[in-house]
Order: sequence, then structure tokens, then C-alpha cells
Amino acid sequence: MSIIFRLAGNGEYAQCRIPAYNAAIDRHFARFRDHEVVRLARELRDSDGVSYDAVMSMAVHLTDTEALAERIPFDRSTTLETRWHGAKAKLFLVAARKFVVDSDFAGFVKSQQPFYDLTNARLRAFVTENADLSWFDRFFGPRTHSPFVVVPGLVNGGSSYGAHIALENGVEEIYAIPGIWKVDTEGLPVFDQRWTSTLVHEFAHSYVRPLIDQAGSTLEESGQRLFEAVSAEMRSQAYSDGKTVLNESLVRAATARYALEHQGPEAAERAVKEEQNRAFLWTGELLAVLGRYAQDREHYPTMQPFMPHVVAFFNAAAARVDQMLAARPKVVSLSIINGAKNVDPALKEIVISFDRAMNPKNYTVVRSGALTQPKVGKISFDDTGRVLTLPVTLEPDKEYAFSLNWPGGGSFQSTDGVLLPAFEVVFRTRPVR
Repeated sequence: MSIIFRLAGNGEYAQCRIPAYNAAIDRHFARFRDHEVVRLARELRDSDGVSYDAVMSMAVHLTDTEALAERIPFDRSTTLETRWHGAKAKLFLVAARKFVVDSDFAGFVKSQQPFYDLTNARLRAFVTENADLSWFDRFFGPRTHSPFVVVPGLVNGGSSYGAHIALENGVEEIYAIPGIWKVDTEGLPVFDQRWTSTLVHEFAHSYVRPLIDQAGSTLEESGQRLFEAVSAEMRSQAYSDGKTVLNESLVRAATARYALEHQGPEAAERAVKEEQNRAFLWTGELLAVLGRYAQDREHYPTMQPFMPHVVAFFNAAAARVDQMLAARPKVVSLSIINGAKNVDPALKEIVISFDRAMNPKNYTVVRSGALTQPKVGKISFDDTGRVLTLPVTLEPDKEYAFSLNWPGGGSFQSTDGVLLPAFEVVFRTRPVR
């Protein structure tokens, strides 16, 4: 599924960071970019939004790469991602089965089997030593499921997914599909502590999703308010609605709780700060709510009876999200008018002031869209850490743009580690007179 949607041009499936495997995919499959299944994948992406986790949801609902049979009839499945619609999904599978034959997919798999075996051995050893998979049932409450399934997202680079399938015998399989973004000197996958956090995050989705679903309309308004408050940052992370933000929020707080229990307070604090910098501004407070749950398991043996407290938290957070936004650092002045059309091309520096001291040791100006970034010299802060000077070299009659950070990421942050929201500067220099 990853390779089909890579061929279709989905950016999230074009991030393979394993050089030899990336090249092998291109060599074997490049000539199938216009195959029927690839065309259908593009259509499904553009018309129904089939992308990201929906692709992995389809993968776990299929038997194998030869038959691509439905493990449970799609029209009876309660777990297949809803962006897949019955008739279209079945047409897609017909074309996918043809792709398997036309592309000699089995031959490709055979050629890569030594690489798969090595990756699998490394992964199994890492998970056995580092992942406490029994924690999920202990923390959320036991569920009827088969053993956890961990799949390395070899094609997926930095993108990671959680998926699950409820079978007709009552068993549920829970999958974590973390991307592979790190390799060793030989170009082979490396698994480290950060990968553990991603693993925990993706498994937590299968526990959190039913809890948020059951809360239903009691969270609809709050979820939408939280989403709208930070919509640019959320959309940049492929989160497009309030329900997704609620799911992600509880997953991220639970992942921080795992870090607290397994690595201690400093690790949990780092996890919270990372999530706040991704615009989940309320993560620390939600972690504290989960702490109350963890300390009173006599009254709350599972997460389900505690959910009214989580609902109350989200409703309260939505009511004061504007205060959270106000706590982030801001740009208070710019030495040129943002959006100006007649900036002097002889200008030698642009000065930006902030409402608080910024970290003077960690900053990088980034490109903004397709516009030209001005040539920037050595940038510096003044002694207060509030005033940034960017030496620039400009040309006449040219449109420029740059950004301090991007939605949900970047290097500009206050001295206490709070990320500056993306701040874009766009201007045009005047022609020579």
C-alpha cells in the first residue's frame, strides 16, 4: 500500500530515508507510475481524502500481498477507515491485485528479503528490551486483542501511523507502524529511544479512539474550538478537524504519562514541551488530569469511567484556549511594513522585536513557500534577547519572503522553551528609478 501511494505522488509515502531501499523501489516500480491502481489511488486521494492513516488502515485489513483478500468483508467492518467506501475500495483492490502480478511484486519482496530479515531482527530485539507493551492494558484497561503488531514503516520516513482491525471472532489486532527516519553508517534502520515514544504514541491510538468516539457530541464543540484556535499548525501536521485534535491530544498526554512512569519527570517534561511546540498547548494540563486518574485506580479501574473528567477538561480548555495562545511569544514590531511593495533595495538589515527574551543560541530563518528568500548574513540578538537583526542583501523589483519557524515547528523559541508561532515576512523591493 505504501508503494502504490508513493507512486501516486502522496508526499507522506515519498519520504523513504533508507538509501538502498529507496533506490530499489525506484528501480523496480518507476515504470508503473501510470498503472491502473496508481491512477485510482490518485483519484481516491483527491476525491475522498484517502491518504496518511487511511492507507495503512487498508493494509491491515488485507490478508497478504498475493491475494489482497478482505480479512473481514468491508461492508461489515467497523474498523476500516471511513474514507474507504465500499464500491470504490473493491475496485481499488481489483486493480491492486493486477498490480501485484504486473509488477512482479513477489520478485521484489524476494530480492529485499535479507534486508527485511535484518530489520526485523533489529526491531524485535529493540522492542523486547525497550517497550513495555503490557502498560497499555494496565493503564487504559484490558481489551480483547491479539498480541501487538509492530511494523516498521520502511517507505514512510518520518510519518507514523496506528491502525487496528476488529475481526468477526471478537479479536482485535492493534498495529503500530512507526516510520524509519534514522539509519546507521551502512544505511540500515536504527531504533532508539525516540522511536519508542513514537511506538507508544501509535499503539495508544487504538485505545484512545474508542474513548473519544463514545464521548461523541459532548466533545464536538470543544474539539472544533481547539482545532480552530491553532488550525494552521494542525493542518500542517495533516490534522483537519476537531475530533482528530481530541484524539491526538489524549494520545500525546498518554505518551507523556508513559515517559513519566518509565523514564521519570524530566522525560515527561520534555515530551510535554515537544507537544506544546506542536501547538498542543494543553498537553501539560491534560497530563496532570491523567495523573489524577493514575492515583485513584480504586475508583477508576479503567479509563472509561474516568472519561467524564477528560471531557470536562477539554471543555474547559476550549473556553480558555485564547489565554493559552496569548502565553506564546509574539513579534511586536518589524522594521519594514509586512507586505510592503516598495522596500528600498539598498536596505541592509531587517530588525524584528519580540515581546520577551528569546533563546539567542538556537535560530534559523526558513524559506516561505516558493518565493525567493533574501540573502541573509549573520543574524544576531541584542543583549536583551528581544531584538533580532537580520543583515540582508536585496535586489531591485523582486518579491521576497522568509519565515521565523513554520506551523508547528522551527527553532525560534523563548528562553523558557516556548516555540514562536510561525511568522512570515513578505515584501517586494521597488524598481531602480
